[in-house]
Amino acid sequence: MSAFRVYMPEECGEDGYPFEWHASLKDAVREAAGNRCVRCGHPYRKGEHPMERDADGVLVSWSPCDERCTHAGPVRGVFADGRRTPSWDHPATLNDPALVGVEARARILTVHHLNGVKADCRWWNLASLCQRCHLTIQGRVVMARVWPWEHSEWFRPYVAGYYASVYLGEDLTREETLARLDELLALERAA
Repeated sequence: MSAFRVYMPEECGEDGYPFEWHASLKDAVREAAGNRCVRCGHPYRKGEHPMERDADGVLVSWSPCDERCTHAGPVRGVFADGRRTPSWDHPATLNDPALVGVEARARILTVHHLNGVKADCRWWNLASLCQRCHLTIQGRVVMARVWPWEHSEWFRPYVAGYYASVYLGEDLTREETLARLDELLALERAA
């Protein structure tokens, strides 16, 4: 039996998550996403987010960005000698040629249950998202809402897997869903 399935109440703890969730499932979702946010592309390195106090004394963490990051700020530049710039709104504002890197503030990687049901651990319901992207889409993405426009590129496989389940009663793997992506996405427009 696959770990990516809907769990029964007796298989879940008091927090509503399956016991398997805390043991390994959420880490498997992160790993399947290449330890990146599927929405903004920010990388995640488990245990490498030191906490420090910002100018206002608030405890925050920073994590390194790379060329695949597409998120907005706050970010800061890093110099070879370890100095850092003030926080900026977007990496493009950090154009000093002496910078050797960019860090994003508070980009810990979470796993979001897109339909809001903690016991539903089907692959299409679990999106690896940094907490900023998680908070941006939480409450806005409603899987059961009819959506007549094109979906965001990152979201297409997830919603196609959902459509296969809801409209066709098929529990497809991610690979099967990707192979039938256009067909499955068209189901919403036909409904």
